[in-house]
Amino acid sequence: MEILIKLILAVACGGIIGLERQRRGQYAGFRTQLLVCLGACLFTILSIEFNKQYGSFADPARIAAQVVVGIGFLGAGAILRHEHYVRGLTTAASMWAVSAIGLAIGFGALWPAGVATSLVLINLIIFKDIESIITQDRYTTLTFRLKGMEPLDLRELYTDKALKLRQVKLFFLKDQDVVEQHFTIRYKDYAKLLELVNMLKNMDRVSYLQIS
Repeated sequence: MEILIKLILAVACGGIIGLERQRRGQYAGFRTQLLVCLGACLFTILSIEFNKQYGSFADPARIAAQVVVGIGFLGAGAILRHEHYVRGLTTAASMWAVSAIGLAIGFGALWPAGVATSLVLINLIIFKDIESIITQDRYTTLTFRLKGMEPLDLRELYTDKALKLRQVKLFFLKDQDVVEQHFTIRYKDYAKLLELVNMLKNMDRVSYLQIS
């Protein structure tokens, strides 16, 4: 009965957190978080039972330690990188926390597991709104082509401190008499980025302009 209660609690805690991730459109949603918590709890229960049966030959902490390592592989699968943006870090961290909750339930630390579940939900639901208020740095890549073989020193031409410019690539297309430049731009104010784009659009030498 005690084991059954632990498994049901693991399903409940993992499922509640998974519902929040599912609502946010994350790949590691309801079923994934539920299984992580349930699996971690079951591994812990098995390690305790093995210790009871085989004594010191079955260290209960050994299996639990491997659960933490194994969750790292699942978490890595939840992280997606697209150019300058990384998505899924919060979901990967929630899976790591859910596995810890499952371990706690398996070891019988029910109150800490319940408190941890509540704190994880507070972080995912309430703190997300707080995070959106904070002004964040954004990144984009600016690609443009200039007529002639002389590159443009954009960092000297545009000195507004609101934008951080860093040249990434420089190509000389001699057959077309064109030089192509790529700049990585860090910005907070989108209006400042548009100001830079409009400045380049009005230059006679610029024949091609792209933002990605």
